[in-house]
Amino acid sequence: MTVLNFLPARFRRRTAGAAAAAAATTIPLPPLQEDDEPRYKPIEWSLVRRMLGALAPYRKQYALATGCGLAHMLLDMQSPRFIGHIANYVTAYVGSSLPGVTESAAVRHLLLVVLLWSAVFAGSVVLQRLTILLMTRAGEAVQFDIRRRLFAHLQRLSMSYYDRTKLGRIISRCTSDVNSMREVNVWGVWRVAANAIMMVVAAGFLLFTDSRLFLSVAWLGVVLYFCNRVYLKKAASMHQVVREGFTRVSTNLAENITGMRVVTAFNRQDPNLDVFNRLQEVNTANNVAVARVNGLYLPLLQTVGYAGKAIILSYGAYLVAGEQIRIGAVLAAFLYWDYFMNPILNIGNFYNQMMMAMAGAERVFNLLDMKPDVSDLPDAYPLPRIEGRVTFDHVTFGYNPDRPVLHDVTFEAMPGQTFALVGATGSGKSSIISLIARFYQPQQGRVMVDGNDIRHVTGESLHRQMGLVLQTNYLFTGTVMENIRYARPDATEADVVAAAREIGSYDAITSLKHAFQTEVGERGGNMSLGQRQLICFTRAFLADPRIFMLDEATSAVDTATEVIVQESLERLLAGRTTFIVAHRLSTIMKADQILVIDAGRIIERGTHRELLARGGKYAGLYDQFVRHSD
Repeated sequence: MTVLNFLPARFRRRTAGAAAAAAATTIPLPPLQEDDEPRYKPIEWSLVRRMLGALAPYRKQYALATGCGLAHMLLDMQSPRFIGHIANYVTAYVGSSLPGVTESAAVRHLLLVVLLWSAVFAGSVVLQRLTILLMTRAGEAVQFDIRRRLFAHLQRLSMSYYDRTKLGRIISRCTSDVNSMREVNVWGVWRVAANAIMMVVAAGFLLFTDSRLFLSVAWLGVVLYFCNRVYLKKAASMHQVVREGFTRVSTNLAENITGMRVVTAFNRQDPNLDVFNRLQEVNTANNVAVARVNGLYLPLLQTVGYAGKAIILSYGAYLVAGEQIRIGAVLAAFLYWDYFMNPILNIGNFYNQMMMAMAGAERVFNLLDMKPDVSDLPDAYPLPRIEGRVTFDHVTFGYNPDRPVLHDVTFEAMPGQTFALVGATGSGKSSIISLIARFYQPQQGRVMVDGNDIRHVTGESLHRQMGLVLQTNYLFTGTVMENIRYARPDATEADVVAAAREIGSYDAITSLKHAFQTEVGERGGNMSLGQRQLICFTRAFLADPRIFMLDEATSAVDTATEVIVQESLERLLAGRTTFIVAHRLSTIMKADQILVIDAGRIIERGTHRELLARGGKYAGLYDQFVRHSD
């Protein structure tokens, strides 16, 4: 019997059909365990302590809210006493056990009791409202802090993390995993304190009301203990699987939405839907498996609760019939049993929430514990304004240290020089750019700027003096003006216009519908590729970097736009050390030095004329370019 047997018939047919179609494909599902995440262990106290540590800055708010909540609970638990008193008084009055008490006196007494009960109830309601407000405010503040810490930490992580981690997995950490902690962060302190105290107080009131009724149901506490022990052990092992299944669904969804153009272009809608349906089926099966355990546990608790009520009423009726107890005590004991059982039910529900929260917290804290591969050293110093001399001193580097991408690379770019990096795809050109920008660090050798090993300077002072334009630069939702000013938020609109005029993008920008106030759309969707690149060029130029890097920056630019860029490139880059990576040789022929990269090694270097005269690798690339142009 599969999980499908527990689903509605319509859903069962739809899911089974999807599963059958998916079975015919050869596309494998992604592995269950990714990112080297450890398997989850139930109630890991080190993780509980970290979760409590997140609450610590707001302990005063939690303490005040818990105090209000406990006062509310104690006032609310007075109701059985009022009910018992009223029942006993009415029974005694009707049975003429209160001689000399007139009807009007009895009514006044009952009205007084009801008014007192109403006052207690009103106080309880006010305290309940305060508890909700204070708990929610403290819990949401904790959620805010966790999201803030995550976002700030993601800004500090190295490029290697983003290279190896899927977008959907990162988004899942910041959304669903954080959200899974909300109920515990908001209500966890209160529920633990309230349920524990309510059980003790209810048991005490029950014992105080009548010890015989208390002893008649006390043995059910042992039954409840073993039920909880078995359930918690069973449920705990399921929640990591549930969280992982949901993450795989969200990751797959994010990838398909991000790559929708490629999906459509290659007609992959049906195969992708099959994979998504298979992930959904696994996710559904995981959740139904948890529901099956809950569906056994909760009714079992209800059965124990019913048994306790039946015992109290049956045994209480026997005692009342023998005039050994008053009916009010039986009613009070009946209600206090409810107060005793409710925390047991609440603990089961809270444990589910706690397991989900711990599964999410484990992922969140694992991310927060992740150390960036590239970070400022403790003794890092700020880099003063640089001239732009860049030196590679016997640099060897690989994204995987066992497989170097660059081998013993040595060169020196003097201030104001333009260096062009030429070579086949995968030869290591972009890796050189990444090392200059300190996105990665070499395994051997040094990368220096003005004689300073960039390992020993602060990243902020280095990046502030660098500019980078990529092949697929990112535009943020907003106007053209806002995207250009992203590089220098203190720049005025006049500064932006002046930069656009100087770089040669002014006419192209002002030809847009609303010029600099044109909305670029999400990820620049309203702009053509050429327009996006011009905006990115202007943004980088506005930052006034001393070292400028262009990584395939003109490969997506149309011929007319490339002419605009080429005409202004020499003037714009004057005084800046520039590194250009491009397949189009037209963009690098005027470079002061050309480095020809092959399999991670510099095999040729020199000017355009010098390299042509040698008749080597570069000359062959140039001949191919000329023939292709003809």
